[in-house]
Order: sequence, then C-alpha cells, then structure tokens
Amino acid sequence: ALKVALGEADAGIVYLTVVTPDLSSKVSRVRIPDAFNPLATYPVGVLKGASNTQAAGAFVDYVRSSAGQRILRKWGFQPGDAK
Repeated sequence: ALKVALGEADAGIVYLTVVTPDLSSKVSRVRIPDAFNPLATYPVGVLKGASNTQAAGAFVDYVRSSAGQRILRKWGFQPGDAK
C-alpha cells in the first residue's frame, strides 16, 4: 500500500489491515471476490520454552478477550476460532 501511496507502483494487492488510516486517503480499495481471496490466519499461542510464559499467556488471553477482539476488529481483522 505504501508503494502505491508514494506513486512507486500503479497497483498492489495488500491485506486490508495494512491500509492504515494515514494511507486510506491516498489509495483506492477494490474488493476482491471471496472466491479469489483466501483468508489469512494468524495463530496466537505461547511457545514451548518461552522465557516469560506468564507474560506470553497474559498477551494471548488479552488478544482473545473482548477488549482484544475489539482492537483487532477496529483494524480490519475478523474474529477467529478460539482453540
């Protein structure tokens, strides 16, 4: 999105979440039909052997909380399945 906004590219395909508010006024968005637009998934979890499992677990809990999900939706992410 930044290359397009800077005029360094005529077009680009990026995730909606990459188009930040400062870029949204500088680029046009075109919806890609669902059949051609696979969803990306972003797993979240605590790594085995993490140096700070308590903080990592707190982060995961926050991401999965109502407040965390509101922030993700604000930036264009869709809710995922909690596993």
